[in-house]
Amino acid sequence: MNNSIQQFAEIEIPKLEQIEKNFFQNPSCFPQCVFTLRRILTEIGCQFLSGMLEEYNTMLEGSVKRRRTWQIKDQSRKSLLTSIGSISFTRTRFQNKTTGRSVYLLDQLMGLSPHVRISRDAEAVILNEAADVSYQKAGTRISPFEPVSRETVLRHVHKAEIPLRPEEGKPELREIPYLYVEADEDHAALQYLDKKGDVKHWKGIGNNGLNVKLVYVHEGYEKEGTRHALKHAVYFGGVYDGEENETLWNEVEEYINQTYNRDTLREIYFQSDGGNWMKRGRKQLGAKFVLDEFHLKKYIGKLERITVGEDAEKKKELEGWIREGKRKRLGEWGKEWEEKLDEKGRKKLEESLGYLKRNWDGIRRRVQKGEGVLGSSTEGHVSHVVSSRMSSRPMGWSRRGADQMARIRVYRKNGGDFRKLEKRKEGTGRREEERVFSAEEMLKWERQTRKRDGIYIERIQ
Repeated sequence: MNNSIQQFAEIEIPKLEQIEKNFFQNPSCFPQCVFTLRRILTEIGCQFLSGMLEEYNTMLEGSVKRRRTWQIKDQSRKSLLTSIGSISFTRTRFQNKTTGRSVYLLDQLMGLSPHVRISRDAEAVILNEAADVSYQKAGTRISPFEPVSRETVLRHVHKAEIPLRPEEGKPELREIPYLYVEADEDHAALQYLDKKGDVKHWKGIGNNGLNVKLVYVHEGYEKEGTRHALKHAVYFGGVYDGEENETLWNEVEEYINQTYNRDTLREIYFQSDGGNWMKRGRKQLGAKFVLDEFHLKKYIGKLERITVGEDAEKKKELEGWIREGKRKRLGEWGKEWEEKLDEKGRKKLEESLGYLKRNWDGIRRRVQKGEGVLGSSTEGHVSHVVSSRMSSRPMGWSRRGADQMARIRVYRKNGGDFRKLEKRKEGTGRREEERVFSAEEMLKWERQTRKRDGIYIERIQ
């Protein structure tokens, strides 16, 4: 710390004065002044952090309390990339007098794993940036002048532990009459199935499709200016393949039970496109299915194009049968058209009619618009939360990468901030600190440092 303050007073301040002088001589060089100043401030910050860590390491060496358990073994230099740049500092390795175990106490107190080269604040920046841009671009944004490779970004994304949502205190159970669960999926592409080169294509379509699931729970809509927003929305998402689908719905159910008074809930409406993986959720939550309007209109439109074409009267009649719940009449009408269509047309007719029949209960609730039934927004939310990063442009994923990225996006959508998450984790070393320092030692060191650095502080002022 002493060296950092001395260097700032003797070296960096003249650099700042030179920037001011250059500007007065040529005001048009202001952009270059800003860039130069940014680099100088970054260097000052890195020097300050390095000095701070070295001073703390010196305090460890001089600690009376530390000497009872640990003895000095040797020293080494360590480099660490932070979110403002690379720092390098000397740390001491200590050996436990009882067990013989050797550790760098400074690393341990900072919560640094052995051989780590990137600090937790830089990891937080990696996750925040990778959520929005490619791994390559994210690597250029970690610190101002020191990019990292896309492989480094990928590695940190893959190993990150992503919580479902930010931690909160135990809230009082909310009491509302209607709750809404909406579900949909995004279709991402895998780079490979088990190993590179094993993806097969048929008629331009590969067998490397991957479904990324998104579920969100909310209390309806509220107006924000000229727009409508979901009220008290919480999101869940990831790959959740096979048996993991049960894990997804357990997470949703646990959240609902911890947040809402089930006795006051008159109904949970489950709005989706009726996919197979969603059926377990409907059953587990005891929810009533409502088909989302996008897919209802999509399959009605398919029927009309195959059969009545642009005939407005017949289209109105067909839509009337669906609106009035005349399922039998719709089936009879389908059989009549089967005789008029070719094989390709019959296949499309069967697909569309089959979809409507399978989801008939959800269609009835949608068209009747009973009490508590609202419009759904699944397509827009999947596009905004998942697709905009994972499938809107040609890109390939590994299963792990796709799952992690979906969870990162969901965590941020739930209001999560990885910088705050890292701050929470950093508290783990405080109890260790008490084992090597006493309060008296800390105060004594502070008084000594303040007295020693006084001359340089006066110089800066």
